[in-house]
Amino acid sequence: MAEDLVIAPRPRPVGNGQVRRLLPFRLRRMVGPFVFCDLMGPDSLRPGEGMDVDAHPHIGLSTVTYLFAGRLVHRDSTGAVATIEPGAVNWMTAGRGVCHTERSHPEDRAGGAALHGVQTWVALPDDTQNGDPSFQHAPAGDIPAEVMAGSQLRVAAGTGWGLASPVAGSSPLVLAELTVRLGSPVAIDDEHAERAVLAVEGSLTVDDRPLPTGHLAVLEPGRRRVGGDGLAVVLGGAPVGPRHIWWNFVHADPERIEAAKADWMAQRFPLVPDDHAPWVPLPG
Repeated sequence: MAEDLVIAPRPRPVGNGQVRRLLPFRLRRMVGPFVFCDLMGPDSLRPGEGMDVDAHPHIGLSTVTYLFAGRLVHRDSTGAVATIEPGAVNWMTAGRGVCHTERSHPEDRAGGAALHGVQTWVALPDDTQNGDPSFQHAPAGDIPAEVMAGSQLRVAAGTGWGLASPVAGSSPLVLAELTVRLGSPVAIDDEHAERAVLAVEGSLTVDDRPLPTGHLAVLEPGRRRVGGDGLAVVLGGAPVGPRHIWWNFVHADPERIEAAKADWMAQRFPLVPDDHAPWVPLPG
């Protein structure tokens, strides 16, 4: 079996903070439909501090936010307002165009809090890239889970291990959280054609090979297992085809991205009610 591609995290500014970026990568642009993956934190915000991502646009993708610690308040141009808590799933579909913000919860901003999670983008299939924007939120209690000896898995989106999340996704995919304990390795479901494992914290292995914290292993085909003691995320699915990526825009047609640039510069995107100022300018 060929060796897995292991991607090291790269620091990137997002809003007024910093994340560790795994996808896209020069040797691997996508894993299944997942075209983007950032690891947020773990950060400890002091009283008076908060995380703020001002109003910005998307096309041709769905954003998926999943937290391990802390809270974020999501607002978007569909009118959705939701507080994201650990174990819950926020799935926002941009389609032909959406705008949103992510901010620390006001109570956490006042008193200080932890923040730790993952932000991913899922490229939409050809027939939904230009569809209507929408929003779906699933609370932590609705996410299916299974205990395997001392370890546990939660299928946050899509399907895997015989479980189906209420957040089905736009194409065949999986986004799952694994809490792995010593002596209880978790076999990685091979339902999906492409899969990757992100080591979030602790000391983890993939088929007994160490996977450093913050790194993403893109798995070769076959039955695989995650061992050690720590927290991991599994993501993947069926490929949706090549995609162009520029800033917050993802699409099969590069001309559609050029049109989105012009629309954002002219502020022709739908606005976030009660939270559109300030907004993030188009990169120069």
